[in-house]
Amino acid sequence: MLEESHRIKLNASAVEVFGTMYFTPIELLPDLPAQEQWNLEKQYVRTVIDYHGPHTATMEFFFPRSLAVNIAGGFLGVDEATLMDEQIVDTMREASNMIIGNFLGSIDPDGACKLGIPRAELVSGFSPADCPVGHIVAFMSDFGYLWMTFD
Repeated sequence: MLEESHRIKLNASAVEVFGTMYFTPIELLPDLPAQEQWNLEKQYVRTVIDYHGPHTATMEFFFPRSLAVNIAGGFLGVDEATLMDEQIVDTMREASNMIIGNFLGSIDPDGACKLGIPRAELVSGFSPADCPVGHIVAFMSDFGYLWMTFD
């Protein structure tokens, strides 16, 4: 379970990164949406990033492809129709790195924790139902839910 102070800081980090870098509003939901509201996409960009030190965690993001395409197109300044999968994946890898880096700076201002190297890939068949209860949160965006798991 994500403690409340970390929820607040994670939300602030995501809002700042998405607003400043990608001009895309996003907000951490207080609870998971009901399953009938999920509107899952066929493809997601899955990113994994961890950090170690006094605080340790592994975080996974599942960006719906439509959100990832919108962000990558705007960030790279190219028409969305011309984006290659590699560009989309790389942009989402960097987005997760910025969010977790910002979050880590807020929970570990002395820098005792070390941020790992993010990994990313396109995946199909993602469902929040397959994630451990209490270890998943959802962010609302104009392009559906961005899911994040943590341990």
